[in-house]
Amino acid sequence: MIKTKFTKKIVLLFFLLLNVFTANAQFTNSNSFIRKALVSYEKGNNGYYQKVTDKMLDVVDSIVSNYAYNKNTQTLYVLTNNSNCAVTLNKDYAKIVKKIKLIPHLDDEKLDAVIQKVNKTLDNKYANLNNLWAKHIKDSIDKVKADSIEMGKQYKLKIAKHNKELDDYRNKHQWNWVPINGKELSCALCHEKYTVDSVYCIGIKNDSIYYAIRDNGKLGLSYLTLHACKIPYDLAIDSSFLYHYEANKDSLSNDTILNSGFIIDVNYVSYANYIRELKRIAPYGYFENWSWDTKYSMITFNFEYTNTYAKTIRYIDIYFKITNDVNDVRSVGHFRGTGPVKEFNSASWEWDSSSYFTYGDASNMEITKAIITYMNGTKKVLTGRLLQFNDDADSQEASDSNEDVGDA
Repeated sequence: MIKTKFTKKIVLLFFLLLNVFTANAQFTNSNSFIRKALVSYEKGNNGYYQKVTDKMLDVVDSIVSNYAYNKNTQTLYVLTNNSNCAVTLNKDYAKIVKKIKLIPHLDDEKLDAVIQKVNKTLDNKYANLNNLWAKHIKDSIDKVKADSIEMGKQYKLKIAKHNKELDDYRNKHQWNWVPINGKELSCALCHEKYTVDSVYCIGIKNDSIYYAIRDNGKLGLSYLTLHACKIPYDLAIDSSFLYHYEANKDSLSNDTILNSGFIIDVNYVSYANYIRELKRIAPYGYFENWSWDTKYSMITFNFEYTNTYAKTIRYIDIYFKITNDVNDVRSVGHFRGTGPVKEFNSASWEWDSSSYFTYGDASNMEITKAIITYMNGTKKVLTGRLLQFNDDADSQEASDSNEDVGDA
């Protein structure tokens, strides 16, 4: 009995150490009382990372390092991919971490100093990422301009000589990042509304502002869209907007090709490039989402599929494998969805009941293969990289085979 208790303690210690020192570590209500991000960076709608401080968290994961421990407060300080966090441990975890010599035990000035050092590391990291994102937007616009040459359009961007008294402002502010201070811009062409502190502007002409947004597409892709909006009254009288325009008037009003036709042409080219890349990654389609469950050991299943191929789908057969936590196969089978599903159309199917049953320890499902049957009878077998999932959380890699049945 003593040996058994000792063994259990060793196992508990092993798993606690594993939880603390691996990238898969996770702190939740089960092992901690308080989880707070002292400094955290979150991506905003405009693609830039914004700094957030003193934010309470439900979960702390993706841990990079455990850099300090305060035994007086039972607080572990950890660096994650995007945050500097303080985690107040429960009694069991505090006992274990207290004995770990690899984690420095600090308090007072020494603790404050190392916290500030970690904060500075995060600040530098995300300052660099924001600079790269600004360069990426500019490079994307330059590429779209090049693609638009065949339409007889040429995008010209010149910065004229600056007024001497505004040199300091111009040296500290990019002319195309125009402050709008939360004023709402509503595109006159697509009616999309956009509200941020500043907007990436490609020009101001007459009473309209022309700006660029990077829209999120499928499978992690994105594409640039240009928009035009009549300058709203509350922005037209905003002091910081007027000062920025005064300082950069030559640059902001220099482009003579800004019009609805130019915007339509640029957006067409940008979206066409996005569709071409989407079809390159997923030439036969992709799963928008899928899920499964068990009810009295009976398997339920649902999925949504988007067809990116020119031919219309008649049937789609989804083959699956269910395993437990140690990768034992517990069940295999397939479900058939019936179309038709035309190119760039989506359809969804669900089975609240099925003829498949599995064991009680089943925990993971993997889509191993999909067979698409088209209206003309040809088939395409999708495995490996041809199985594309818009939601990466649902995607599980299969073998890199590329098997054809017939000639799709």
